Amino acid sequence: MTRKFIWHGGEWRDVTNAKRAPRVGPYIMTDGMKACFHPATGEMMDSKSAFRRVTRDHGLTEVGNDAPAMSAPAPSGVAHDVAQAYQMLEQGYTPPPVESAGTLDGASVETRLFT
Repeated sequence: MTRKFIWHGGEWRDVTNAKRAPRVGPYIMTDGMKACFHPATGEMMDSKSAFRRVTRDHGLTEVGNDAPAMSAPAPSGVAHDVAQAYQMLEQGYTPPPVESAGTLDGASVETRLFT
C-alpha cells in the first residue's frame, strides 16, 4: 500500500487513512454578498462591511439565524388577562376610541386603548 504524506504546518503529515486532507491554504471570507435591501435605509447593498457599518450607525444589532439559546418566560398573569379580554369581547364589549394617531403618509388612524 502506498502511503501519502503532505507538508503542513512545518512538518510532514501522514494522510494515508485520513478522510480528507487538512486545508493547505488560508480560509478566505469575501466582503461580497447577494444584494439585499437594508431595513434601516432601504438602499440596496452587496457589501457585508457596508451593511454592518450602516446597521451600527443606526443603533441596530445584527443577529444570526441561530435558534435562541433559551426563551424568556412569559410574564405571570398574561394567560388570565388574555382570557378575560377574550371573554369581554365575546360579551360584546367595544373599547372606547382614544386620540387619533397619524400614519407616515398623513392619513389618520383610529386608535383604541384596552383598559
